[in-house]
Amino acid sequence: MRKALVLASGALLAALVLGSGFVHPASAQTNHLMVPQSIRFEHNAIIERLTMETAKPGGGAAVAERLLVLVKAHFAKEEEFVFPPLGLLDQIEAGEMPSEAIGKAVIEMAARTRAAKGDLEQEHQQIFSMANELVQLATRASEPELRAFATDLAFHSLHEVEILQPTTLLISEYLQAETLPSH
Repeated sequence: MRKALVLASGALLAALVLGSGFVHPASAQTNHLMVPQSIRFEHNAIIERLTMETAKPGGGAAVAERLLVLVKAHFAKEEEFVFPPLGLLDQIEAGEMPSEAIGKAVIEMAARTRAAKGDLEQEHQQIFSMANELVQLATRASEPELRAFATDLAFHSLHEVEILQPTTLLISEYLQAETLPSH
């Protein structure tokens, strides 16, 4: 399985570099709200794999179809307002502040993220549950690649809830704290 992951990673990297507009992080624009390339690429890879699974015969196709509908809508929300602030992490880490307009946009996106938190968490629970359903189907059908994919999808969902969404909120809090006048 590890060898397959390494080979898949090599293929993914080649696709990024050769055909998908990959921009090396060192040359990315600063002061720019954008979903990090790694997240966009991972979302696209998940959608492509689920699309492929919907065309296969068997019980997994129905689960993959329901999951595909859910993740497309969910990823669209995340890429619209949850993850663009993450594009500022390098700039913030370097001690630079984004423009006032970008800062305001981040604060608005974080407010939308907070307001949608319940819905987003419910969607993540559904994704996790359906991914678990795929794991079980793949195990019964002796499909280790599908099982690995579904397991990775569950972990992807967990990573977004535990790390990425809170990071967006922290970025907003940081920017607000840095732009408030001192007492």
